[in-house]
Amino acid sequence: MNIWLGLLAAPTVVLATQSINYALIRLVCGTGAVWPLHLVSALAFGFCVLSSWLGWASWRAQGHADAPAYASRASRGAFFALMAMVVGALSAVVQLAMWFPQWVLPPCR
Repeated sequence: MNIWLGLLAAPTVVLATQSINYALIRLVCGTGAVWPLHLVSALAFGFCVLSSWLGWASWRAQGHADAPAYASRASRGAFFALMAMVVGALSAVVQLAMWFPQWVLPPCR
């Protein structure tokens, strides 16, 4: 389960965050409070970091993969755990890059 959080859920959460932030623009412009945008982005970033950490923990628990020339069936779990860690970390970087303009630019222009 930890592997699938990093492989599938983290990129999905990043894409959903972009949609939710677009949906919140009317509320933010109507009230003048930008904290809902920051809250959604912070939660998504935290989820991506958590999913990457869970992938790393799963990779450490399964041991390192063998050399590619003679990779056994047992090493597939370690490979998927490593990929979950990488995809989760990349999703966190993408989420951080999408969050940065919220700090710099006003949302109602």
